[in-house]
Amino acid sequence: METAIAREIEAAVREALGRYGVSGSVVVQARQVELHGHGPPVVIDMEHLGEQWVLLPPEMRERKVGDLARRLVQAHRTVSSIAPPPGEASGGVPKVLAIPAGLVVLIGVLGFVGLRMLRPKPDPPPSPPALTESADEASARRARVCDAARKRIYAGGSMAAFDTEGWLAELWLATTKPDSGGAGLGELVAQGKLTDKADAELAALPDGAAEITAGFKAGEEARFPGWRAVKVRFSGQYVGAYFDPAARPRFLSMADRMADAAGAELGALYGRCAHLDVHDAGAWYRGVDAPGAAAALVYAAGLFAELPAVDRRAVAALAGPSPLDALRVAGAKIDGPTLGGLVGPQGGSLTAGAAGAITVTFPAGGPTRATRASGVVARKLGVGVEGG
Repeated sequence: METAIAREIEAAVREALGRYGVSGSVVVQARQVELHGHGPPVVIDMEHLGEQWVLLPPEMRERKVGDLARRLVQAHRTVSSIAPPPGEASGGVPKVLAIPAGLVVLIGVLGFVGLRMLRPKPDPPPSPPALTESADEASARRARVCDAARKRIYAGGSMAAFDTEGWLAELWLATTKPDSGGAGLGELVAQGKLTDKADAELAALPDGAAEITAGFKAGEEARFPGWRAVKVRFSGQYVGAYFDPAARPRFLSMADRMADAAGAELGALYGRCAHLDVHDAGAWYRGVDAPGAAAALVYAAGLFAELPAVDRRAVAALAGPSPLDALRVAGAKIDGPTLGGLVGPQGGSLTAGAAGAITVTFPAGGPTRATRASGVVARKLGVGVEGG
């Protein structure tokens, strides 16, 4: 955490503590905040506030700081109530002056009575304000966190655990088979969760959510005659697993199982900010053959790239009833080795299935590699943007 941000948080917490009648030295280190004053010091965890500080609006900062102050006050009272006397805590023996016993008793009684008379009973501290966040505020905060993470990964950074707020992972599956589609996914996604048949370890994540939605936007189906498509949208802890290098292989295997269950001819697995249509973090692209895998990559990564990677007018000029058909025809000249040579420099690797299906995968590190690879393949198909 930057020193300037730590100082801002310390000052804000000190001010909030003043409203409880508590003073002392406040120190922020890493993800902890310490209160040093009368009695033993107390330390509490402030979680990701330091990383999120610059992204939060003033009213949200005030609420989070108020919560920290309330927790510090509670911790201070608890620790102070159970702390042993200084002499006992240090293991030493306090020094005692040689004063007559009667005088000691008299001084003690007078001192106790005097203190009781002079010291008024303090008013109880005010109740801390309730921390509330409206749905709109929560949505705006998640969007800011996701936008900040996007900037970091496009600058060459990697995803950290706290960066995944506001992200979705999506699996897009398309087919021309009339008897296939979302119905085949019923044993893998049920009641908003993954089932053990999808992946037992991922299904065990308590805060993950999975939703099956339409694969094309409303009103867009007419552009894809003969095609049926679905999306499986992952949120919550499933997104953290998607970006976790250790869990990524499980996600890829699960994507293969879902593609088989849906009878998919084309498929794509990628991450995106929930408030954007841009597909930033690609992981898996599949076709029934190499031209299909190339079409899936160009369509699901290149056409949804923030910076143009595909010339849409060139795609529209291709022969075919839909963009998917046109891209598959344009990729007819691409075989497995050729496709591997195109995506390999961007970190992509090819896997051939038993039935001839080709899958292109990208590692969790460097989430934007798929977007760059889609531009390279698009240029090979004659629909790319130079430099995209």
